[in-house]
Amino acid sequence: MGGVLVAADIGARGVAEDQLRQRVVDRVHPDGPVSASISSFPFLGRLLTSGEISQVDVAVRDLTVRGVTFASVGVRLRSVHIDRDSLLHERRVALESIDHGTAVVEISGSEISRLVGMTVVLEPGQARVRVGGTLVPVSARIEGSTLVVEAGGLSLPAIEIPPLPLVSCVSGTEILAGRLRLTCDVDQVPVELAGRSVRL
Repeated sequence: MGGVLVAADIGARGVAEDQLRQRVVDRVHPDGPVSASISSFPFLGRLLTSGEISQVDVAVRDLTVRGVTFASVGVRLRSVHIDRDSLLHERRVALESIDHGTAVVEISGSEISRLVGMTVVLEPGQARVRVGGTLVPVSARIEGSTLVVEAGGLSLPAIEIPPLPLVSCVSGTEILAGRLRLTCDVDQVPVELAGRSVRL
């Protein structure tokens, strides 16, 4: 009996994940793949008793917006509150609010290189630009919605970050191997995930 309940719980969670993924596909129309995962066990039990999902992760890969290609654009939502009436009476999971979350945008070093017109090498914690045969250290920061890449004595074109699906803001920067990660704290369910509910 226990195995049947666990299988039903996992199945319901999988259906909800598929519906979230499809909701983003329908609203964003991305060229790249969309992933959606729910971390909450027991899934149905938590929904029924507390009306909450522990964590929801949704991301779009290889998304091009206004000529800029992003390796990924996504959100991690924590303590996601749902409409219990919709769950109990309509068997639907409707995302209502979150306690907190993080928006995450990643752009590859090759895309940054293309946009600034110079070879930018990204390694964990540091960025460098190739000038002739020399790699010169550079800095990267967000000013408003603009990614500013600076090197001593070099003027590099700024990269305008366009409005993106799932992401309401970008602020912090983190340099990783081969990519730059932009992050921002969020406190609302993204419009692409809100509204139409998920039927179980």
